[in-house]
Amino acid sequence: MQAELGLVMQLTVQNPRVAARRLIDWRLPMTVVWLAVALMAVLSALLSGLSLLLAPEQTEPGMIEPAILILLQNPLQVAVVQAVVMVIMAMLAQGVGRMFGGRGQFGDALLLIGWTEALLCLLQLAQIVLMLVSPGLAAATGLFGMVLFIWVLSNFIAEMHSFASAGKVLLGIVATVLIVSVLVAFALVAMKG
Repeated sequence: MQAELGLVMQLTVQNPRVAARRLIDWRLPMTVVWLAVALMAVLSALLSGLSLLLAPEQTEPGMIEPAILILLQNPLQVAVVQAVVMVIMAMLAQGVGRMFGGRGQFGDALLLIGWTEALLCLLQLAQIVLMLVSPGLAAATGLFGMVLFIWVLSNFIAEMHSFASAGKVLLGIVATVLIVSVLVAFALVAMKG
């Protein structure tokens, strides 16, 4: 199983659609998927906390919002927020894709989002190690991670829904993020007054 996990992680970077199909074909029970998502949320929170401990002198005052800094100092809160974000992403990936004729299931979306988080955790670990050696290289790794995440996510969603074009899925992701951002902004304005 360990060799299979390594192969699928390698495929995730080289050919994300093939990796997505392999992951979906595992047909993992939902309890296992939920546990994997929880594990990735906790691991991500721990890595975020470690990053914060290693780089406080590299963070300029005012660069991080105080509320975010307080959140990052509490790993349990970070894990909960991370888990909620992964579930919302899975719901959006499944729901929006279905609106455009996709056939993806929520369990598959949650599995793929959890797997993507595993990839991000590996990149975050590499970034932490590089932070000790070369902060500039660590920052470049972070930027590379964001681009890789978007590319993998687009391909994963395309494969999950059997869409032909990952590029169109990318446009759908961008549009969804913009719409959700506007709705959240309106909700925050309405709550304030």
